Amino acid sequence: MSLIPETPLFFYPQLAAALGLEEAVMIQTLKAFLAHAETENQHGFAWCDVNADQLLQTLPFWQTSDIQRITNNLREQGILLIGAQTFQTDERFRFAINERDNSAVTVPTSVNPQLKTGLSKPPLKPAPTTTAPASPSLGQRPQAIAKGWQPEKDLLAQLAQYGIPQDFALEQVGEFVTYWTERNEPRYSWGSRYLKHVLRLWRKQETHSARQSKEVAMSEDWQPSADALDILIVSAGINRNFVEDAIPEFILYWQERGTHSSTWNSRFIQHIKRQWASFTHTLQMDTTPRPISTNWLPDETVFDILQMGNIDRQFAQNLVPEFIVYWRDSGHLASSWNTKFLQFVKKQWAYTHQQAANTTTTTQSHGKQRPDRPNSTRHQNIADELSDRSWAS
Repeated sequence: MSLIPETPLFFYPQLAAALGLEEAVMIQTLKAFLAHAETENQHGFAWCDVNADQLLQTLPFWQTSDIQRITNNLREQGILLIGAQTFQTDERFRFAINERDNSAVTVPTSVNPQLKTGLSKPPLKPAPTTTAPASPSLGQRPQAIAKGWQPEKDLLAQLAQYGIPQDFALEQVGEFVTYWTERNEPRYSWGSRYLKHVLRLWRKQETHSARQSKEVAMSEDWQPSADALDILIVSAGINRNFVEDAIPEFILYWQERGTHSSTWNSRFIQHIKRQWASFTHTLQMDTTPRPISTNWLPDETVFDILQMGNIDRQFAQNLVPEFIVYWRDSGHLASSWNTKFLQFVKKQWAYTHQQAANTTTTTQSHGKQRPDRPNSTRHQNIADELSDRSWAS
């Protein structure tokens, strides 16, 4: 048995370069059907009815969806005329080539034997009226785009039906012509190519505009939504105080960058989960309560967590002596001094930046700083500061 039992299909290389490889194979196959089947001349075109299953057998490497796609591409390019319906399985496919002289394109003499059999069919029904697209016929040669090419009024009207303003469509002409001039590729229909180009750019712009319209800057009074808190506290099992402590640093970080986003809650969830994972899996957790030692120092992982919140390392190190003195004097026992120090630094960082912002505002308004208030840090002890969460509300 021969390894190649079938007669091969043919296509023209120049046609493939102009239309595409799949389109070239399809058009030559349909031309072969036209050459061996009965045709009906209507409005100057030779129409042919072919059984869909027979076309699928002739092109077994394609599915029904492939043939639909390729024939529709040929119709959009003005090469193929299709009857009342597109290609469908178990139906007859009615088509014509957009050329009035069938002798303009020669069909290879070696044709797949399947095209020569089973082409007899019942009398044809009256063909539906089909208007040929205003495109070059297959008998004409494809042309490179002219440097002064401009879309026709009908093409601009067609784009307007998609809601595309004429100004936007005309803005794309220069780039379109320059691109295809440099490539110097011939095409049968530059109008259809331009139509697809403008549609793609318009949809891209609409998507970008819709995304931008939902983006907002980070505000000072921003708070995570109830759903975000539920995901973090209930679903992920993260300590509520840990979540609340991270809100001011999160706000400060994104305010300084001036970023706009439509997904602040999602960013906050990712930020907290990342910090919590580092806290629970890396930070050493003591199980036995003990007093703080005179030479106590926070673990390096504490600074790693603070760095994720963009809290300055030197700022945290400067707070260590004050932290040790207070808890040495109080005689308090704790199972994790790292945890207490982490909360203390976050609170002090947020409070310091809040005070600085308020001072700057007052200075700009009155030309001088405000006097110390009774609730400033110098009038509060460290125990009150650790338990005070009013700054995070």
